[in-house]
Amino acid sequence: MPKLTKSAKQDLILTHLRATGTCHTLKDLEKTLPSVASINGIQVKEYIQPLIDEGQLRVEKIGSGNWYWSFSSDEKHERECQLARVTMEVEKVRKSCADAEATLAAETMRRVEEDEDERESLMTKKTELQMAIDRVRTAEAQLSLNSLSKGVKQVQEELVGFQQQALQWTDNIYMLEEYLRKLAGGDRQIIEVVLRECYGDEYVDGGLSELGQDREG
Repeated sequence: MPKLTKSAKQDLILTHLRATGTCHTLKDLEKTLPSVASINGIQVKEYIQPLIDEGQLRVEKIGSGNWYWSFSSDEKHERECQLARVTMEVEKVRKSCADAEATLAAETMRRVEEDEDERESLMTKKTELQMAIDRVRTAEAQLSLNSLSKGVKQVQEELVGFQQQALQWTDNIYMLEEYLRKLAGGDRQIIEVVLRECYGDEYVDGGLSELGQDREG
């Protein structure tokens, strides 16, 4: 017959006490439990104390001595309490999971909204950049047309004015390009796509063809 573990012996003790359906003194237990659980009388306290600590075996001082018992109803009550504790822990975990999912959904929505706002801002600046480029091209076209029908002095004077305007819009384009780089977070691919769309055939590596040449100069 295999040797019983301490846990198995404690189970035998509980089964015996519940079967008796009554209370016992320590002296009674020291007499009966050795044969029930195959232990020595001096080991009885060693085996019943953990059961008392776990609430499976009850003890009360009645009169001048302690009385010990373990009823089936106590076992049922303990199991119900344990089930309630487990159920409470499960509900806590479920609530934590639900809260985490709600937080994740809210963060995802916030990022989507931020990306949409950034896209709209980028498109607005793209429109402004296109308008600035159109103004510079219009000024250049007017200069070429008027130079055919006006005197040299007048053309020179207007040329100075147009050059001032061109410098001003060039500065504006530089500023808009810098703002575009800031909005795009330095993403060269996004910047290149927007500038290429705005400049069309005038685009060179670095920006508008004329501006690119000026920068190199």
